[in-house]
Amino acid sequence: MQASTGFDVVIVGGGHNGLTAACYLAQAGRRVALVERTPKLGGMTHSDYLIPGAPQHMVNTCAGEAIFLRATRVVQDLELERHGWRTADVDPSYVYLHPDGNSIAIWRDPAKTAADIHRFSPNDASAYLQFVELLDALLAIALPMMKTSAARPKLSALLDAIRALIRHRRVRGELLPMVLGTADQVALERFEHPATIAMMLNIASGACSIDEDGGGLGYVLLALLHRVGVGRPVGGMQALPNALGARLHELGGTVLTGTAVDEILVEGGRTRGVRLADGRVLEARAVITSCDPLTAMRLATPGSFETKLMRRVEHAPYNRANASPLMVHLALAGQVRPKSLFKRWDGLDLRPSVALIGLADDVRLGFKAAQRGDYTQTPSIWVAIPSAWDATQAPAGQDVAYLYPPTMPVEPRDGTREAVEAAADATVRQAAQYFDGLDTTFARWVETPRERMQRLNVTNGCITHIDFALLRSGSMRPAVGLGGEVLPVAGFFFGGAGAHPGGGVSGLPGKHAADRVQRFLK
Repeated sequence: MQASTGFDVVIVGGGHNGLTAACYLAQAGRRVALVERTPKLGGMTHSDYLIPGAPQHMVNTCAGEAIFLRATRVVQDLELERHGWRTADVDPSYVYLHPDGNSIAIWRDPAKTAADIHRFSPNDASAYLQFVELLDALLAIALPMMKTSAARPKLSALLDAIRALIRHRRVRGELLPMVLGTADQVALERFEHPATIAMMLNIASGACSIDEDGGGLGYVLLALLHRVGVGRPVGGMQALPNALGARLHELGGTVLTGTAVDEILVEGGRTRGVRLADGRVLEARAVITSCDPLTAMRLATPGSFETKLMRRVEHAPYNRANASPLMVHLALAGQVRPKSLFKRWDGLDLRPSVALIGLADDVRLGFKAAQRGDYTQTPSIWVAIPSAWDATQAPAGQDVAYLYPPTMPVEPRDGTREAVEAAADATVRQAAQYFDGLDTTFARWVETPRERMQRLNVTNGCITHIDFALLRSGSMRPAVGLGGEVLPVAGFFFGGAGAHPGGGVSGLPGKHAADRVQRFLK
């Protein structure tokens, strides 16, 4: 074994949360080493030119926007704009396309969204504004708690949440049924028109299964959208880890890419660093894991965690409904735009907005098919055209399209590559019912949840590490006994999407981990 190298903290995983933790700690003067298994930083915020035969069409391999990041101070604290991080404001950020040619644009201004809904149903327009009031109450209570440690919340955050509860006392009685209910139930309780319900279910399906209890919490995306708007990355999502990596280099942090961690070393109930695959040992008093919790605990020296805690994290929900996105990226020789059927009365160009495709039953049947292990032939889809808001992501006059059907099986009954390609074909055919130009596709890159698991070493390919729901939030994330200020192994910390406050590109799990490590080291 080679000589040990000493650090205050070693961070396992170079996604945006691991990088965020590293930057905050290095900024505080700590000696930090970050170890990333793959050759490039980024994790689920990784972008690259991955489409065979299309070297100028960028693939945003998982995340495509930074709505949660806008609700934090990470960009300002770490001076990321100075290192190249920029976003494009897209408003409306989403648009639901109904098969009859009508559409509902989801604007930052909820009144404008309600005006679109009014074309379908005046009752739904009124109900939407009432629902947004409820969402605003949820966010006013939740956001202060998202920004602080779940196990050791700041007094100011608690006071902000209490004030929000008092301020929104008129709707308090509706909050619990919403966050405990299924996303489908929440939509059906409030809306009557098929288009409004379909829009709601399409939005919720990006966060969780629409028929899981607690899935109503997924509508927090709408609350954030109306509160802070949506910023889409210029230069691809890779611009975020690149900016974080540049800041970490500036602060004197050590980064090892293309380097696997074989073991998180634990002796006498305390971490002492990590052993790398090449035999080197990086000694440290603290280790932050930004990989998913199950992967992290399995890396620890055998016997480090009690059996009951290992079983809890093994049985945590990782794509429990057997549904996860199939990601289909298309390189096109021309440009894609909604069919003339969807021409707006207000002349709005819908290309930069993410299109939501699929009736409510398409969303429901997609999840049911996934539970059986089947690919649906009429999937609901999120359709994004990144080159429509950032022309650098494809050659001039060409597009790259990102088709994101969220209801594909993690464990398909037919897992052959032929079945995967057939599912991708069905996804493209469904999108082609709404968009012109997809017939100019000359190459594509398709990734299944299982392939995502192999590429990123993430359990079941789960993009949120642990499923997003109320009972997996706060100090219960990832499981009871594992969401505290200090874990049962001293110096071992979770700092990825499997920790509070969860998935999405926010950097908050990394920031919270850095804060906990600072307190631990002191």
